Amino acid sequence: MADETSLDLSVVVCAYDMERELPRTIFTLSKAYQRGVKQIDFEILVVDNGSPIAVDETALREIEPRVRVVRFAPGNPSPLKAINEVAAQAKGRLLGLFIDGARLASPGIYRNALDAHRAAPNRVIGTIGMHLGPDVQMRSVLAGYDQAAEDRLLASQPWRKDGYRLFDISVLAGSSAGGWFRPIAESNGVFLSRQLWQSLGGLDERFVQPGGGVANLDFWKRAVEKSHGEPWMMLGEATFHQVHGGAATNGPQEARKAMFAEYEKLTGAPLAPLDYKARYIGTLRPGQAELAGENQHAHEQKRRAGSIGTRPFKANIPTGFLDQVQAGCLKTRYKGRRFAKNPFDAILYLQLLEKLRPQSIIEVGTSEGGSALWYRDQCGALGFTPTIISLDIEDNAAPVDGATLLLADSTRPAETFPHELIAKAPRPWLVVEDSAHTYDSVSAVLDYFRNKLLPGDYLVVEDGIVADLQGEVYRRYEDGPNRAVQEFMLASSDLYQIDTALCDFYGHNVTYCPNAWLKRI
Repeated sequence: MADETSLDLSVVVCAYDMERELPRTIFTLSKAYQRGVKQIDFEILVVDNGSPIAVDETALREIEPRVRVVRFAPGNPSPLKAINEVAAQAKGRLLGLFIDGARLASPGIYRNALDAHRAAPNRVIGTIGMHLGPDVQMRSVLAGYDQAAEDRLLASQPWRKDGYRLFDISVLAGSSAGGWFRPIAESNGVFLSRQLWQSLGGLDERFVQPGGGVANLDFWKRAVEKSHGEPWMMLGEATFHQVHGGAATNGPQEARKAMFAEYEKLTGAPLAPLDYKARYIGTLRPGQAELAGENQHAHEQKRRAGSIGTRPFKANIPTGFLDQVQAGCLKTRYKGRRFAKNPFDAILYLQLLEKLRPQSIIEVGTSEGGSALWYRDQCGALGFTPTIISLDIEDNAAPVDGATLLLADSTRPAETFPHELIAKAPRPWLVVEDSAHTYDSVSAVLDYFRNKLLPGDYLVVEDGIVADLQGEVYRRYEDGPNRAVQEFMLASSDLYQIDTALCDFYGHNVTYCPNAWLKRI
């Protein structure tokens, strides 16, 4: 390296206690993984900000020989000074910054960054952010998503051969919630010329919160402003956050509040959303265009329960088609009575009835009795006659031969359910929760039956699909069934498991009961 800018690119990656995550990140930044970089000279500078166990440079160089680790002494929760010092040593004409070393990169980041730099070297170059897993990790970790779940998720995709497969197992980060064509709040995987970096003074070392607080958001804001409000944005590329207990993404809400309070104290004003007109480089691949849609994101924001572990609640049913199914579902009748079962679940119930052959079906939510009548007839066709108990707060159903219809309040099962009748019901049981679809009612029913079912019994919660339906009328349920199921499974994973064979019979959660065909184990 005869002169101080003898390389095309220097990438600075900051890491703290990332033995699991960092090798994956380095792999996605290697020449073996990045596409169109055969003629590129680059280096990767890893900032080890005092990790309890020092970053193993030898192991990383086996992944990518161009890696150099610079270790700093423990004791400084903010890595900004360390990053600035290492960036000053960089030899590349273009500088890339991964302030969070737990972020995987898509395969075209280097190529697009260098192309943008050659076209307009005085502008910062950004990428959108994604979170691995079924939901943003601020929520998914509360629903059981952890490193083991993420390892299984990554193992399910050949992402090392095709890094664009990472989009299939990720969601937009909150800072990139608007997708490709809306301003982002920060970029993890940001590139800029050494001259622009120096004119900005690097990262602002006054941010002393763990992980640097919101210094990365501050840096992106200043870099965009320095780029005359026209930063480059890469289409079709992103970084993907691995869950690792980080200070911001995986930290408590109180910690994030302290970070934004620090920004306001340092700048004299709260951090405001950015508004800019981006220049674009790169291309969108099949299936990526949906990340450009504000409407989809706005709808997802109404979802209150994202996942159970690595399983999203969202049904893999196109929105327009789902609305048509629902219109037909509301018109469906059986022997003159309201039935309102969708075609997917009608078949799933038939699969379960034949497999389980329940001796008791306990239904919470009778309506006109169409379901109770249908259960009776289908079981009869299969050659057995179950005890059927159907409960509802209103007396709207005519009697059903072979079923007991009783008044009860699903929000007050302890006071209103027929306890003795239920206790004497022969096994195995099929319990169907199809009452008011609110969080309170579903939670009350789940709590009531939690310890009453025996191994082999089934508990099905209907109509979590309301979170995916478009009509404003469905917002009043506030994602109640899914929220209740999520909490129930977090507290009862030792007692119940999701029957994924039923949930995914037609595709992931192609059912009105997403993640809610539950088997007592």
